[in-house]
This record gives sequence, C-alpha cells and structure tokens, in this order.
Amino acid sequence: MSTPFWDVSLLDNRLAQADQFDNEGFLRQPSDWNEALAHGIAHCLGLTLSDDHFRVLLACRAFYAQYQRMPTTRAFVKYLGQQLGEPWGMSMTLMQHFPDTPMRFVALCAGLPKPPNCF
Repeated sequence: MSTPFWDVSLLDNRLAQADQFDNEGFLRQPSDWNEALAHGIAHCLGLTLSDDHFRVLLACRAFYAQYQRMPTTRAFVKYLGQQLGEPWGMSMTLMQHFPDTPMRFVALCAGLPKPPNCF
C-alpha cells in the first residue's frame, strides 16, 4: 500500500474530510473539488497558487473531462501549449510552476486521479 504524498490531516477540515482522499492523498471524487480546496491542498504542499497555476489546473480538469483520463506529462504539456499558448508548450514552464513532480502536484491541486506516469 502506498503512503500519501502529503499529510491530509493538515488540511482545514472545513474544506474536505480525510475520507474524501484515497490512500495516496488524491481526491476520490473530482466533483468535490473547488478553488478553496485547491488553495488548501497547495498550502499543504508548500505551494501558493497564482492565476497562472489556476489556468493550468483548469486546463487539466478540462482535459480530464474531455478524455476521462489523466494525461501523461508530455501529452499535457502539448495540450497546454494548444490551450494556453506559449510558453506553456514547454515542460520547463510547467516545472517552474509545479516543481519536482509537476503532474502529481497538478493532479492533487486539481482534485483529479493519480497520473499514469506517476510512481
């Protein structure tokens, strides 16, 4: 069994309850997501979300809604370039906003399932 990537107990319980997350810390139901929850999760991950972060989160949620799956990093960067334009079509831009493990951070903050290339 995997351990959570972040400590769900640190999240303000007015935003969500621990049982709304799976054993790795991903939100079980994407429909439970809202912007306040995204800010709370990001805070627990040591991130502060800007408008650019939210553009990425909303783009990921749109991808998920359209294809009913999480994208790989490469596919998502290409999608971002198409949806948001330059410089979003470069993985470096995504990594500047979501460091270390960008797709994991995006999925967690966007309230979506674990990405397929995320170990």
